[in-house]
Amino acid sequence: MPKVIASLFLLLPALAAGAPRLEVTLDRDQVRVGEPVVYTLEVSGAPGREVVFPDPADGKFGDFEINSAVETDGKDGTREKRFIIQGFDIGSFTLPVPEVTLRGGEEEETVLAGPPLEIEVVSVLDPAEENPEIRDLKGPAELSRSYRWLIYPVLALLAVAAAGYLLYRKFFRREKKAAAAPPPRPAHEIALEELERIRKAGLPERGLVKEYYSRVSDAVRRYLENRFGLRAPERTTEEFLQEMATTSHLNGDQQKLVAEFLEESDLVKFARYGPTEREIAGVFAAAVRLVEETREGGSHRQECLCYPAPGEK
Repeated sequence: MPKVIASLFLLLPALAAGAPRLEVTLDRDQVRVGEPVVYTLEVSGAPGREVVFPDPADGKFGDFEINSAVETDGKDGTREKRFIIQGFDIGSFTLPVPEVTLRGGEEEETVLAGPPLEIEVVSVLDPAEENPEIRDLKGPAELSRSYRWLIYPVLALLAVAAAGYLLYRKFFRREKKAAAAPPPRPAHEIALEELERIRKAGLPERGLVKEYYSRVSDAVRRYLENRFGLRAPERTTEEFLQEMATTSHLNGDQQKLVAEFLEESDLVKFARYGPTEREIAGVFAAAVRLVEETREGGSHRQECLCYPAPGEK
């Protein structure tokens, strides 16, 4: 699908060099139902000014729900915010006009407005199979022979089996003590073993970076659910971070570590971001660090922080 890129300047004079401008982009103009789309707002030419991006109170851009949002600074002095959005209705839609507010500088407040972008949501079904031909039901097939004579021997065998079972229960069955169930394994042991399996799989070296981030992220989410009862696997990153902020299971530094870890994973999984080798190693180290710092019996948390980075033996 062609990549959609659209830009709208505030006023015609803004075309002059150095004037603040807003660029609005979609990574695709056609998606399937529920498929994530990256919606990016980028502001340039506004050094030293506060940039206030839109933050819809209802968590939606028009007919699209906001899955997560990440705000970053660019290397060339730009400021951008990436939204991962999803649409669940089929048809053509127009995203609303985004507005970004600049504060400070010579003007107290400036509003940059972007263009409305078009996007089409299509069904996950194959269009060629949406209206399959409905065939008439066939009539019942008739057996060439009658097997009615088998009914009586079968009923006799069932009666004998039932009588034998009742005699067994009455005269021969003995109560057995249930074997004590082994205690459940600690959540951190399960998580560290899973992370070690992921490391040994060597996914980044085989070009499977997206799958690598997805498996590491899923392992951390399952650990947080098993360790603290937080419903991490079935929730979006934004929903999980909101729930985590209301609990006392993790301190401020640990909550920040979880937020950065999940947001970076979302960028790779949904926004097609290509991480560096250092970032790939860093996300694995962050996952191990989180498990070690929140494990049961945290006084020995440093004993397993010696995992080699992915690709190392």
